[in-house]
Amino acid sequence: MKKTTVTGLEEKWEVFLVYIINLLGFIFAFMKYDYLSKNIKFQYRQAGTIWLVNVIFTIVKTILAYTINIGFISYIFSILSFVLWIFAIITIVKAFSNETYEIPVIADLSKKIFGEE
Repeated sequence: MKKTTVTGLEEKWEVFLVYIINLLGFIFAFMKYDYLSKNIKFQYRQAGTIWLVNVIFTIVKTILAYTINIGFISYIFSILSFVLWIFAIITIVKAFSNETYEIPVIADLSKKIFGEE
């Protein structure tokens, strides 16, 4: 069997893993292995971008909550993080039916961050 993922799992299980633990997607996105399929590289980058966006949301939310002390800002960033989580679940479901799903905005952002075409 040809290995197409970093851990050796089937692609659908690897996609599940990197979207549940987004940090793994961020780490795996920087691996330059030839045997990785184009789809799994895209999934790593998209999951890594979700992790990065959530980290930025957390930092901004913390800074704004303690400096400006406006409570609803925290709720807005929490809702945005929840929306990203919903999109990650949609992507996992699509992966189990052998489809690639590009999360709006996140897919474009990941292409810019990781220098993909």
